[in-house]
Amino acid sequence: MNLGMYKISSLVRLLFRKRLKISSSVIHTNIKDFEFKINQKEAKNYNDAVKNGDKSVFKKDLHSLFYTQISWQIIENLNDYLITKIDDEILKTIIHLSEQFHYYKKIDVPQILTVKSKIWSVSPHKKGTKIIIKFAYYCDEELVAIEYSGGLLFGVRCIGKAQNYEKTPKTKIVEESPVWIKTISIDKELPFIYANKANIDAPIHTDSKFAKSIGLPNNILQGTCTFAKSLEIIFDKEFITDLDQIKSVSSKFTGMVVPPNKITVRLLKKEINALYFDVLNNKKETVIKGGQILFKEN
Repeated sequence: MNLGMYKISSLVRLLFRKRLKISSSVIHTNIKDFEFKINQKEAKNYNDAVKNGDKSVFKKDLHSLFYTQISWQIIENLNDYLITKIDDEILKTIIHLSEQFHYYKKIDVPQILTVKSKIWSVSPHKKGTKIIIKFAYYCDEELVAIEYSGGLLFGVRCIGKAQNYEKTPKTKIVEESPVWIKTISIDKELPFIYANKANIDAPIHTDSKFAKSIGLPNNILQGTCTFAKSLEIIFDKEFITDLDQIKSVSSKFTGMVVPPNKITVRLLKKEINALYFDVLNNKKETVIKGGQILFKEN
């Protein structure tokens, strides 16, 4: 199929698919608490899924983005935890927009965590509806991490005005000449490997037919995989080997990585307690913007 026919067929699919909408009032919907037991195998599998080459920076420690495996269990089965259900067709359209983590205590595995969640923000977006869910992770009733996971309900109309519990912590956008750059290849099979080992899957990542049905060019790499592999590069080049050094990490997903591909990580600025970066795909499109790593003060 040539490019012209592809664009026409994509437009036809978009015009005739079911019109979906969601009310911003879902922000007041309660999410049940969730318990998750982390074991050594799961921790290793995640490290294996995102390592670059033969090594992972955190060979034994819990990877800084492992928590996304826990939050995804809730997102993927959100209706099991909501008192007021959301149309399953709406939930299938979700595309990752942003991730932000704040770390309070390093934990060892195996471990049982309790997750207290809340729909934090719902707002109209030019391509659908933006939604942020806050996940607070507790170990023995002590807060160990907070995650703000932002997503786009692609093509889903938001009914009502934007609603927020409160604003999420801001990240600093830096646009400067790179301190250093590094490029790695993204294999065609990586979305499937990541879905299997990290247990993070959605049809837009592993179902080409579904991805094309909602207007995407093909199945795309999970945003958290791009983010995790980028962090691995930065941790390695900046000699960061202890997760307990890190106060927070954050990124905004501003583009797609359609495997096979290449990603280029660019460290844009170094401060005493902060690193700022972005990530490009092989078309030089920015796929992660506002990448930020903050360190705890000594």
